[in-house]
Amino acid sequence: MSTKYIRLGVPVFILFLLFTAFLFAPHSPIKTNARMRFAPPSCDYPMGTDELGRCVFSRIAYGGRTTLTMVIAAAAGIFVFGTGLGMLTAKKIMKHSFITEALINAATAIPPIAYLIIFIASWGSGIFTTLFALIVSYMLRYIKLAGTQIDIEYDKAYVLCAMSLGASKVRIIVVHILPNIAGLLIRYLCLCSADMILAVTGFSFIGLGLGDSVVDWGSMILDAKNAVLSQPLLILYPMGAVFLAAVSFNVLGNVIAKEEG
Repeated sequence: MSTKYIRLGVPVFILFLLFTAFLFAPHSPIKTNARMRFAPPSCDYPMGTDELGRCVFSRIAYGGRTTLTMVIAAAAGIFVFGTGLGMLTAKKIMKHSFITEALINAATAIPPIAYLIIFIASWGSGIFTTLFALIVSYMLRYIKLAGTQIDIEYDKAYVLCAMSLGASKVRIIVVHILPNIAGLLIRYLCLCSADMILAVTGFSFIGLGLGDSVVDWGSMILDAKNAVLSQPLLILYPMGAVFLAAVSFNVLGNVIAKEEG
């Protein structure tokens, strides 16, 4: 088997396992059992139980579904809306004034995490608030990247040939330019996805999570911090899942970059 497919397959397989593990969860992630507090790993509880007697493996599995669903949905939204807005903001398509260019540069200079803090502080925590905040905060730099790449490609020979044949600007961008920059955009989304996993987990850890009834890795780390000395595995399990997911997205992005290069 080609090493190319192995490099692509391993991170995709890990992400697939993390995303679908809830299908094999042996227990409800929210069901408590006071008699099974801090139970050690067993056949019935593969990773033991937490301070409320909840199955840790089931919570890791459902937390993966929650976190990865949000990240994938945010990445899809960024790709769809960001690509469209990037086409509109490209200098070759829309002429920019000095003020417009300065506003775009200023907006993209602010770290995405700052926008996340503003949105969540203004509208409160929750799944849809966090998802919207992720899309908006990470989309600004994506729009800048897409517009810049379109401008770079617009002066290349294959685009000039298409223009000489009478192709419209929309056809040039959609048919000719986007396929050539898709790899770079997907690579950037992979790296953003890794960052979004850390952002979602971090906000959940500090109490700005997705809600009390939602199971995610950040809330598991928050719950386990009080027992970190007596039950260190309770905090290592969700941290390991976050590490695997973030590294898998990073590796996937780097592999795509090497294939494009």
